[in-house]
Amino acid sequence: MRKCAAVALLITSLVVPVVGLDVTKVAAAVVPAGFTDSPVATLGASTGIAGLPDGSVLVLVQSGSVRLIRGDVLVPTPALTMSLSPCNGGERGLLGVAVDPHFRVNGYLYLYFTRPSSGSPGGCVNRVSRFTMTGDAIDPNSEIILVDNISSNAGNHNGGDVEIGGDGYLYITVGDAGADPRGGSSPNDAAQDLSLLNGKILRVVPSTGEPAPGNPISGPGTESCRVRGNLPSTPLTNCQEIYAWGLRNPFRFAFDPNTGPDRFFINDVGQGTREEVDLGAIGANYGWPIREGQCPIGLNPPCPSPALPAGFTDPITDYSRTDGHVITAGAFIPNGHWPLEYDGGYLFADAFSGEMWLRRSNGSVDYANPFATGANGIADMAFVTTASSIALYYTLTGGEVRKITTAPAPFVTPDALAFQAIPPGTRILDTRLPAAGDKPVRAHSTRYVPMGVNPAVTKAVLVNFAFVAPSAPGFLTAWAGRSARPLASNINAVPGEFVANSAVVPVDANGGILLYAFTTAHVVIDVLGYFNVAPGAVSAGRFVAVAPNRISDSREPFSATNLYTRGTGTQLPYIRVPVAGRGNLPAAAQMDAAVLVVTAVTNPDNGAGFLSASPGGTPFSGSSHLNTNGLGDIRANLVVVPLGADGSVDFHLLSVPNVVVDVAGYFTSSAAPSATAGRFHVQQPFREVDTRESIGFSRLPGEASRSIDPVSIPANAGAMAHTITIV
Repeated sequence: MRKCAAVALLITSLVVPVVGLDVTKVAAAVVPAGFTDSPVATLGASTGIAGLPDGSVLVLVQSGSVRLIRGDVLVPTPALTMSLSPCNGGERGLLGVAVDPHFRVNGYLYLYFTRPSSGSPGGCVNRVSRFTMTGDAIDPNSEIILVDNISSNAGNHNGGDVEIGGDGYLYITVGDAGADPRGGSSPNDAAQDLSLLNGKILRVVPSTGEPAPGNPISGPGTESCRVRGNLPSTPLTNCQEIYAWGLRNPFRFAFDPNTGPDRFFINDVGQGTREEVDLGAIGANYGWPIREGQCPIGLNPPCPSPALPAGFTDPITDYSRTDGHVITAGAFIPNGHWPLEYDGGYLFADAFSGEMWLRRSNGSVDYANPFATGANGIADMAFVTTASSIALYYTLTGGEVRKITTAPAPFVTPDALAFQAIPPGTRILDTRLPAAGDKPVRAHSTRYVPMGVNPAVTKAVLVNFAFVAPSAPGFLTAWAGRSARPLASNINAVPGEFVANSAVVPVDANGGILLYAFTTAHVVIDVLGYFNVAPGAVSAGRFVAVAPNRISDSREPFSATNLYTRGTGTQLPYIRVPVAGRGNLPAAAQMDAAVLVVTAVTNPDNGAGFLSASPGGTPFSGSSHLNTNGLGDIRANLVVVPLGADGSVDFHLLSVPNVVVDVAGYFTSSAAPSATAGRFHVQQPFREVDTRESIGFSRLPGEASRSIDPVSIPANAGAMAHTITIV
């Protein structure tokens, strides 16, 4: 983003080309204590960057090649080489990249680049296309042109970023082209001209490039401008692709992964006085060229009063030339990985000063104390999920790719714990609902979930996860926040399935857990109970294991050894099973909750459904313990549930005709004897057996069994909580 005066000023101002800036890195950036800045690879002038679901990193080289970095090693052969000459100098070239959230299924990538166009002013235009990547290669013949003929007549102010929003649409940032695409206007008012795509945020359908439904410009007298071009003779009809306007050169923007994501910030390069960060909003007008930052063009605060005409959207932060000259890269910090003070934070950088600032969750920015310094020529940044945590990768127009990392906090094994059951129906997260953003967790990304507990008391939670309609075969892993991700999984599912599983998950020092999704899917979390500190002998909350045995099977007739009754609730039918005093369990007064293995059995004509357990005689709680996918699906899950006054449990059913109930043990009540035995000891998840890789033992033949001698469990343990996956 070249810093130049508006044509009308007829003066020379500082010129700082960001793309193509000749900056030689001689030392690492200076970062806070506990963080490390290190080199990854050296390329040509690097622009855009994005992480792939397998942890590899895509890097754009301005001249037209897409490079792949795997395990922090540059793959020798480019994934794609494009012919952009002569449109790859100054601020033109291969500028932006986005990875489809369903990349594991479709392999789609979106690229923003400048291409030759002999009939267009300046000889070059900008284009956004979709490509398909298979293995390490992007097929050049797979190109689907989405938006084309975007003016680049002055060579600068191209914008150049693309992202898939939480709503599934493709967002595109476009600069004002440096001079009015229609010619003759001074100053350049393209950003306010709604018949041009320049100086705008665009939102389109990622498969076709057509305007996204709900854009603010639609109806009679408007049209799609996605390929019509910007010649002086171009019609003045307003463009339906426009989402927001009034921007000079929005080179980079970023969506917030912690909020759904629907929220995004825009880094807009100023002219001579202010650089700004804007909150993306549909129909917003950010004021260029009437304003620059928070003031009228050319002025610094305090702005005159009244400063501007009504109707403009203020930046959420802006800074003057004393702090930097060219705002470029930006990225939201994924919650739950870095220390707590960084949660909700947004990092943004200036290519000229080489400084990187932190906008904290409360909106404050300490410009006098940058997060990092020395990143001169920074063009883009992105957080990439690695095998154990996350790293902030960034590109430099001098040719380097670097990363900033911090070590995960060591997991501190808490002392002995006692279990406290809570009423069923305590739902802590449902990403399908508007309150949680109504957006799935994306493939190879994480979501930090505060559990609403006092971490000084509660060290782990018993939760029931549901993994809903993954876009590709995959799994979900949960673990204590800010610690390293373990080699383990809590749920496995294939596309379209709705799978539930219970798990004991330690919480971090702030009372939260981290989720990792291998594939894009919705996630539901119901809390079943807490594991609280129990330093000595206790009565309540100790686990007592019993030999597994079956106490009820509704497929079989009722009998003295197979007790159950069917009933019709106000919302769902239910099967009531007497539990207390059966299957080696004590009387109800001695139990805080029963530990059961419950199997839902469906028929071939059943649709998808679920089972929800509650104390006998209580209504349906609104949560589920396991889910079925119809057509004879049979699913089992661990269910920990308090008992009703009569010692029974009700299983509320939707499209589930039969239930099988096996007893595994129970948690003691306050009426039980006081003891230390049966207290729970939580640890980070650990993979004991994987027969696919002969970890523990080799693959099981049919009708065979194996014993497990768990190396991660102390010899004096009485029982262990584990997740078993049948492959």
